[in-house]
Amino acid sequence: MKNPWMSLWLSEYNKAANAVKGQMMAEMTRQQQAMMKEIMVRNSEQWMELWFPWLETKKNRRR
Repeated sequence: MKNPWMSLWLSEYNKAANAVKGQMMAEMTRQQQAMMKEIMVRNSEQWMELWFPWLETKKNRRR
């Protein structure tokens, strides 16, 4: 025979756990996208400095 209280408790626990999991996955996705964007910016700046040293970069721009 099933325990109705245990079933109710597990159901509510799963709802809460899935909500937290969704929030964690969304935050992880945001952080991964920000990291990849930063890597691409740094990588492209390094290649531009290597292949076109005469161009202004963030390091040698005049203010």
